[in-house]
Parts: sequence; C-alpha cells; structure tokens
Amino acid sequence: MLLTPYVSAVIVVLSVLTLRPLGLEGEGLLVLVLLIVNSVMLIGRTLPERYLVSRAGLTLFAVGVVASSAILPFASNSFASVFPFFVAGQAGYRFKPTVSIPIAVVISAACTSSLAIAGANGIAAWPWQAGLGVGLPVLIGYSRRSRAQAVEAEMRERALAERARIARDIHDVLAHSLSGISMQLEVADALLASDKVDGARESVSRARSLAREGLVEARRAVQALRDDALPLVPTLRDLVADAGTFDVRGTPGEPSVEAAQFLIRSTQEALTNARKHAPGANVAVALNFTTELVEVTITNGPSTAPSPDVGSGMGLVGLRERAALVGGTATAGPHDGGWQVRVTIES
Repeated sequence: MLLTPYVSAVIVVLSVLTLRPLGLEGEGLLVLVLLIVNSVMLIGRTLPERYLVSRAGLTLFAVGVVASSAILPFASNSFASVFPFFVAGQAGYRFKPTVSIPIAVVISAACTSSLAIAGANGIAAWPWQAGLGVGLPVLIGYSRRSRAQAVEAEMRERALAERARIARDIHDVLAHSLSGISMQLEVADALLASDKVDGARESVSRARSLAREGLVEARRAVQALRDDALPLVPTLRDLVADAGTFDVRGTPGEPSVEAAQFLIRSTQEALTNARKHAPGANVAVALNFTTELVEVTITNGPSTAPSPDVGSGMGLVGLRERAALVGGTATAGPHDGGWQVRVTIES
C-alpha cells in the first residue's frame, strides 16, 4: 500500500502539534473540525480494498478532496498541508487512470481556488499557483499501482509454473507404475484364460513389484516437494542404490535448488524407464561437474528379459519440459544396444 496506518498516525500527530489555530469556537473550531475529518479520511484510505467497495471508496475520496483543500489555507506552516497531496497519491494507487486523473485535476483545482479565496480574504497562505501542483502525486501512486500489479502477475505466473511442475512429478511417479501394473494384470488375465497358471502368477508378481516400486517413488516425490534443498550427490546415490553403478566426476558442488531438483527428478525418471523398458539391464549413472555445467548421464544396456510395457512417451516430453523451465537440456536415444539419457544445466 502507498500509505500504512503507522505513517497515517504519525501524520495526524504531527498535524495536531503544528496546526494553528485550534479551539472550540470561531476559526479554531473550524480548523479543528477540518483536521478531524482529514485525519479520519487519511486513516480510512489505508483500509484494504475489500472494505471499500467502489462507491464507498469514491465517496471517501470526494470527502477527502473537499476537506483537504479546505484545510490547506490554514495549514501553510503546518504538517497538515500534506493532506491534499496524499489524497492525490492514494487516488493514483487505488483507482485506474480514468478515475484517478480526474480526481487529481479536481483536487488541484479545489486547492487553487481555496488558496485564492484565502489570499483574497487576507489569510496568510501559499500563493494560489501552489495549488496547481497538488495533483502531481497521482503519478507516484499510479507508478506504485503498476508495480504492485506487475509483482502480482509474476507471482501468479510462478504459481502456475509450480503447479505444472508438480503435475509432471506426479505423472512421472505414478503414471508409469500404474500403466505397468495394468499391463501386467492384462497379461495375467490372458494367461489365465489359456490355463497358463504359472505364467499368470509370474505376471501378478511383477505387478506387485511395480506397485512396491511406485510407492517408494511416490514417497520420494512427496519428500522432494516438501524439501526445497535436497543434497544432490547423496540423493542421486540413494536413487541408484543397488539398481546400478554411480560415479561422480569433477569437483562436486551444490547447484541451485531448481537445478538440483531438475537433475534429481530427471535421474529418477530415467531409472524408472530403465527398470520398466529394459528389465535386467545394467545401469550406469554418472554425475559430472565442470566449471560451466553439471551433467548427469543414465545409461542402460540391452534388456535381459521381455518387457510388455510399451510406454506413452509422455515421460520424455515431461523431461524436456522440465529442462526448458530451468534453462537446462535433456536428450535421450539409443546407445550401444541400450538407451542413454543425458541432462545438463549450468553450474
């Protein structure tokens, strides 16, 4: 907000201390009433917009224009002279230019007229020309409004990007496991229809194994979403575990949270694909640190057992989308009879 309740309170206190005359009769009573009205209007303008519907907000500013322009001739040597300037600034912050600019013009005209009338009646006040500049703070208010809207739009864009990232993570963890389980159960059903009980039992066993692996990966994904700073090397080592070999090259460093998350999730995706599409194959994971890049390669050899899982290809699409979001690269393709996934990001 352009004006906080604390700043408003300070302005009111300083105005009470410096504004003269103040009294309970004559000119002093008039100045006291104007001071009270301006103080209430100033504090009221600090309320959140949800408490000020459009009509109430415009009414508040209309009263503020009249009260602040009326007190200006008596406040030339007082801190209360800032009241009309804050009205203009708040108008720029609260309303669109189609509303705030007319308010600024009106308050400038009102202050100019008020000062001119005061001068004609012998009241020591600013020259009437000073009233012409009272509406200029509307530009400051509008600038603050534009900046606040830009920040809000950026936060909304980040929230949407985070939602997309979480959706990809959930897909990577669950969709592959569930598709594999479904296919294994279909195979088991077909084998039972052919009275091949042993083969059906083996397919059901594979489905159970995929379910267990899916639960483990789901827990890892939830942990990754909850923890903003998973250590890269230990996390990759735990992901590989007994599924293959893990090698670290270069001088290990700790990349940014986004970079580490990208490398971890990409490695998890590649290992999941290797287990499903190339069961029994040797898997090698290499983490390479250079002065410019951090690179992870996941390489698996040819499958040693048949795999009925064809896959949808959405995993690789999600991998490339994740890489594009963080400024990294992701490539995948055949390698020495097997498959290799390579992801890189700037260090």
